[in-house]
Amino acid sequence: MKVVEQGDGRTGWAKEFKCTGAGNGNGGCGAILLVEGRDLYHTYHHDYGGGKDTYTTFTCPQCGNETDVTGVPSSANVRGSKSSNRDSGWK
Repeated sequence: MKVVEQGDGRTGWAKEFKCTGAGNGNGGCGAILLVEGRDLYHTYHHDYGGGKDTYTTFTCPQCGNETDVTGVPSSANVRGSKSSNRDSGWK
């Protein structure tokens, strides 16, 4: 097979998101990013009543801020989980 026109490099599910810092104190840089499933991870917030909220999050490569996103299909192959600034450390 021959490539007639180069693609954008994605290897699976991908979607453009804006770095907003949503769910993490805001303060994102506004960069528009092509985010793939491997760029996403789950973060959690535990409340005092024992409840746990799960978020799908990416870290902006430009400013380092985390942004929570919605609308990610289960087929996106989100990698592991990381506690964000709501908790601490990878799980």
